[in-house]
Amino acid sequence: MSEHDTNLYGTIHGGVVMRLIDDAAAAAAGRHADGPAVTASVDGMRFLAPVRAGDLLSVHAELERAGRTSMTASVRVTAERWNASGPAADVATARLTFVAIDAEGRPRPVPALTAGTA
Repeated sequence: MSEHDTNLYGTIHGGVVMRLIDDAAAAAAGRHADGPAVTASVDGMRFLAPVRAGDLLSVHAELERAGRTSMTASVRVTAERWNASGPAADVATARLTFVAIDAEGRPRPVPALTAGTA
């Protein structure tokens, strides 16, 4: 993360982290749906620790559920602190729901979620 993304408190804007979360979850949903999937809701989001300029973030998203046209993804964000050694720190978690859409923007069916596809 860079200083360009900091707020008045010297930490990274929550909205910047939220965008990374949405991007990662959308990629997981789109891969499963084999096409576009749009955010339907943010079911929950928790900021666990501040993110600072210089931190290296990792964002991991995986599907928890697939319905007829919707999918739920869970996301975990960790930070490797540039000025500290040790394991990465958990900084945020989230759960989002996506809907697969066709070329006209209408919901379309998605495959069932089976072991090994999450």
